[in-house]
Amino acid sequence: MSGRRSSCNWVVALLALWSMVSLVVVVVWASWPPRAGLQGCRSGLRALEEKMEGARVVKEKELRALERELERSRDNQSRLQLEIELILQSLRLTNTSLAHGLLEQAVLKENLTALKSEVAMLNSEQARLSQAQAVNEAQVFGLQVNLTTEEHQLDSCMALGDAARSQQVAAESQRKACESRSRYLNRHLASCDVQD
Repeated sequence: MSGRRSSCNWVVALLALWSMVSLVVVVVWASWPPRAGLQGCRSGLRALEEKMEGARVVKEKELRALERELERSRDNQSRLQLEIELILQSLRLTNTSLAHGLLEQAVLKENLTALKSEVAMLNSEQARLSQAQAVNEAQVFGLQVNLTTEEHQLDSCMALGDAARSQQVAAESQRKACESRSRYLNRHLASCDVQD
């Protein structure tokens, strides 16, 4: 943009310099009588005036073209300025989204760390519970063995009790038999005493 403006300034300066040089040449040439006659001066003056008019027309055309170019440059500058504003707004939105994304990533990373710590704690608790379960299972197995042993001992005791009851019944029968025999013997003895 500054390059175009500089070019326009150079062109305008060059045209102004050319106009001034042409005017000086015309004045010098018109004030130099020995070179040509009056008719020659007039024709030369007309030619110079035509050239000056042509140069003026060309200069006006160039100025109009430069003004149009300048207007187009201003329009382009306004359009580019608007595009820059839109790009800057987009960049601000992108930066905001990026900041939110980074914040969310930090929160997620913190949550992930907490979850990993919780998973480690749960694994440790699971290992402890597994060990406790193994100990409990061993204790249950021991209790089942003890219970089986106790059941066998109870069966044995019951069998011994039944045998003892049987022996008691036998002993009672034998006692009754002994008592009966003792009564018989006592009667027999009494009878023997009476005979004597």
